[in-house]
Amino acid sequence: MDMKQTARRMPLRRILLFAFCGLMAAVMTALLIERTARLGAGAHPEKLAGNIALWLAPVACRLLFKDKVSDLVLWVFCVFAFLASFLGTVMGLYARIRWYDLVMHAASGYLVSYLGLFIACKLADVRTLHPALTMTVCFAVSLAVAGLWEIFEFATDQIFDGVAQGFPITATDGTVFRSVNDTMEDMICGACGATVFAAHYLAHVLSGRSLLLDAFKRDFTGPRYDADPNAAEDGNKAAEAPAAGGADGKTRTKKR
Repeated sequence: MDMKQTARRMPLRRILLFAFCGLMAAVMTALLIERTARLGAGAHPEKLAGNIALWLAPVACRLLFKDKVSDLVLWVFCVFAFLASFLGTVMGLYARIRWYDLVMHAASGYLVSYLGLFIACKLADVRTLHPALTMTVCFAVSLAVAGLWEIFEFATDQIFDGVAQGFPITATDGTVFRSVNDTMEDMICGACGATVFAAHYLAHVLSGRSLLLDAFKRDFTGPRYDADPNAAEDGNKAAEAPAAGGADGKTRTKKR
């Protein structure tokens, strides 16, 4: 009975989210078994296993953090993971289409900027922050994550002999090295995506329109987003006034 009531209370978007993640985890498990049996270590089973964990992550986040991580954020994560990880890495679009990797890095630069917006909303009332400060935080967080991702790619290439940062190049003297072109292109594309987000946020502020950003700001902030930002400040001043008066009264009493 409790399970039926829980299912009735669960929004359709969350049911679809769990179903999509479960389907993708099952597909990745099947691919792991098939490719490992056919290619052995050449199938890079560690990447396939990592992709299985990737599709279990949204469900784990939802169960562990509940409403602290919304369905909207998890759906954005799933769509990007499908395009970048499943289609790009597992199905090989990065190798087949030269510009696909650049587009995904630009998209990640834009999307990771929302992580900066999330941080800004959690640390302060984003409605009272100067827009330039909010955009700077979002841009900086996006560039920082892009740099950490490139470090991760370098580490995995070294450990698993991968080609995430390009194929090894053999010089005329026999020295094997990797060009920095792929890394720099990825980071530049990420910076371009972060710049697009900054322009999007600026248009949102100057036009006074939501442009979809209000939905994320409300989601990141919680119920207090729709409250008057000056109400809490006025309430704090009103609460401080009697305390100050009481302190003055005590001072006067002592002087007498």
